[in-house]
Amino acid sequence: MFPGRALRRAALITVTLLAVLPLSSGCSGDDDGPLAKELSGYTDPGDGCAQVMSAIAYADDALKPLGQEQYQTWDDVSRSRLAAVDGTIALEERDFPTDNVLKQARKVGKIADHTAAAATKGAERIRSLREYRREAAQLVIDCGPYVDSTP
Repeated sequence: MFPGRALRRAALITVTLLAVLPLSSGCSGDDDGPLAKELSGYTDPGDGCAQVMSAIAYADDALKPLGQEQYQTWDDVSRSRLAAVDGTIALEERDFPTDNVLKQARKVGKIADHTAAAATKGAERIRSLREYRREAAQLVIDCGPYVDSTP
């Protein structure tokens, strides 16, 4: 469904986010800081849907199949890939095609972050993973018309 090139690009974004996000954790909420300017030009304009769909697919590779959420093991890989979905959404904020898609993306990011959080445990994490899957599926549906499927 997703070309290998997109998965490689998602992996590159994930690695970049993991390297850059700790550097920005001490920053103020000022959107005009030098790091914000660098990150705003990092991705291609208008590719928010393609990037987030790739990140969702990348996270899905580390998750148990749909309906098996209660058996999910929460290692660093599964948690970091969900966190990468949230990070990708944050990075692509300006690149979503409509306000409704952006709103759905923010919702997915918030749930992915909560699901990946170390403090989320047990039944709450299972519930959160199921909610993430529903909302991420809706985001993929919303993004579908905006993603070029040609290689």
